[in-house]
Amino acid sequence: MPDLPRLGRIRYINVLPIYYAIDRAICPNGFQVVSGTPAELNEQMRGGFLEVSAISSYEYGRRFRDYLLLPELSISTVGDVGSVLFFSRLPFQRLSGREVVLSAASATSAALVKVVLAELYGARPLCRTGAVTNQFADGVCGMLAIGDEALRLRARGIYPYFLDLGRAWHDLTGLPFVFGVWAARRDVWERQPDLVTYLHRTLVSSKLQGCNALSDICRQATAQVNLSEAELLDYFQKLKYDLDAGQQEGLTAFFRYLHRYGDLPEMPELRFIPGGQETAFPGPPPQLI
Repeated sequence: MPDLPRLGRIRYINVLPIYYAIDRAICPNGFQVVSGTPAELNEQMRGGFLEVSAISSYEYGRRFRDYLLLPELSISTVGDVGSVLFFSRLPFQRLSGREVVLSAASATSAALVKVVLAELYGARPLCRTGAVTNQFADGVCGMLAIGDEALRLRARGIYPYFLDLGRAWHDLTGLPFVFGVWAARRDVWERQPDLVTYLHRTLVSSKLQGCNALSDICRQATAQVNLSEAELLDYFQKLKYDLDAGQQEGLTAFFRYLHRYGDLPEMPELRFIPGGQETAFPGPPPQLI
């Protein structure tokens, strides 16, 4: 019997609306959900261990020829994001030459913090990848945290300076920022477009139900992070889960900065699977071949 198709899922609360109906078995569950950090999902998509997954925007930009984007799906924001935060001991303009630690969990956020520190504050710190901790190590002046870790650290309020990267990007460009996208491997689409279409329709349908059930999602999420239901509702209302023309413009602008900085060897193109979305859940999934 063929294996079930594998659908990658970020293991932070920010994607709870996307997977709302999937989690509750409201839609047909003919696939295997694989959870991980954005960096872990990026690696599994590169290695061919996932057919469709959430991946970081940076991963798509680095390997856009290997992927096709799924329409109407992203993790993005217009202004504050709340869960992608850079904490600092010093005012940001004084960080040049200082050591800062960047979470290994998100390549997009690590690239974005370098852009906004340089463009908004003229700061070019010495960046290294490391674990997010409750306190700075000796000699470390800044730290990037994402997801649930960022929410917990901000709630503690122990760092004198913090920068919301979604807000910083909007201050710099006036555009939305797309932290993550959903994509299919191009070779899977070429081999089984019906399978990719099935997974895409399931995700979009699940998202539509989840975005209409934020109160229920907030009650669930209070057990995962130290925030009240009201604080969580404010957080989820900041997040956008579409990939419309404005978000595509923001994503392209981010790639332009990375290409100019030398982080991307060529300017990526945004390439989507053909066809639009349908709101009804599809039937049983095609078999994986």
